Amino acid sequence: MIHIRELRKSYGSHQLFKDINLDVKKGESLVLIGPSGGGKSTLLRCINGLETFDSGEIDVCGISLHSIPSKGLSAEEKESIRQVRLKAGMVFQQFNLFPHMTAIENIIEAPVHVLGLSPDEAHERARRLLERINMSGKADSYPGQLSGGQQQRVAIARALAMKPEIMLFDEPTSALDPEMVGEVLSVIKDLVSEGMTTLIATHEMHFAREMADKVIVIENGDIVESGSPEQIFTSPQTERTKTFLRRVLQRSIF
Repeated sequence: MIHIRELRKSYGSHQLFKDINLDVKKGESLVLIGPSGGGKSTLLRCINGLETFDSGEIDVCGISLHSIPSKGLSAEEKESIRQVRLKAGMVFQQFNLFPHMTAIENIIEAPVHVLGLSPDEAHERARRLLERINMSGKADSYPGQLSGGQQQRVAIARALAMKPEIMLFDEPTSALDPEMVGEVLSVIKDLVSEGMTTLIATHEMHFAREMADKVIVIENGDIVESGSPEQIFTSPQTERTKTFLRRVLQRSIF
């Protein structure tokens, strides 16, 4: 579903990614962990076409993204980015809901104006999604009337309304109060169990260990280790991984 080859990205004189290579299979749940600022969010944004990169190639569902030439994007390259965003839905740390629209209006906006669905069809799809995330009773509520966890669930439903083949989650619980984290992770767990291809950047280590097919540890723009949850959390091979896990798990291990 996703193939990344020799990805490089710099911010001025600082090189973040140095020849990143990564493959994600259909139906796979890949969890990205590592220190803040290490490149997890930037990698997801590159996959979704929200960030440019210097060299290398990203292939999403057979659609290739390349580095942006100095002359800027061609019409063909812009169309490739548009197609990738249709294939890969993204949920951000902040919910980014339209505050002047109700929950259901937020969900139907893109299917009507981007996919060309009729309002009736879009409403029906949105109502099914609200039921799926246990928020049928909040369809007509505005974001300001919802808790953070409820807003993030609406944001997930909004992404799912486009019927993506891949879901990208960028620290989806980092802006939530602790008591609201579980309700959002529950929705993501359901997607994973249903076979949705997912890439999830998170600091929720228990969730990563429970739900991932593969865990990738990213630090300073490098993939320092990858493997099964069992391998990463019980027998990490690198000192950088061991140091990170000791810090986040706050106990003496390894």
